[in-house]
Amino acid sequence: MHPREAIQKLTEKLRSPNEEVYAGVAIMLKPGDEDIELFLVKRAEVSGDPWSGDMAFPGGKKTPSDVDICDTVRREVEEETGITLDEMRFLGAMKVEKSNVRPGKEVLPLVFVLEEKPHVTLNYELTKAFWAPLKELKKSQTRANVKGWDSEVFKVEGEVVWGMTYRMLKRIIGLMEQE
Repeated sequence: MHPREAIQKLTEKLRSPNEEVYAGVAIMLKPGDEDIELFLVKRAEVSGDPWSGDMAFPGGKKTPSDVDICDTVRREVEEETGITLDEMRFLGAMKVEKSNVRPGKEVLPLVFVLEEKPHVTLNYELTKAFWAPLKELKKSQTRANVKGWDSEVFKVEGEVVWGMTYRMLKRIIGLMEQE
């Protein structure tokens, strides 16, 4: 299936972001001629942070000053990466993902499409960012022991994508491939 058709299929399955959640993340998709790339970041090592050093989508916790979760995601993505989401096409929200590490903490993935890769400037919260081709991700699926958890993972660019980010990736892949 052509990347633009897959994104169109995905758009039909997304919904309005109206949930009250703890945090939100941006899943940024860049369609090409042959594949779709997804933007991933690596969190900095921070003592006491259960997601320390993990691969993730950019985003973060909602604050009282945020109007809604869309506002949260826009603010967090710009703070962490310098990327302005207002310049991208917003497709909608996926299903809320619940944290296994911190029960009760729900994260809402918001999906955006862009035509050109934006300039990225990482802040102190992140150590790495890259665009992962969807086909490479799918081929890299395996099992690994990460932080004491035996889990299904993706391995890409020398990094392991696991946990909540892995589950979000599996879901978005499934939505794009589903008839």
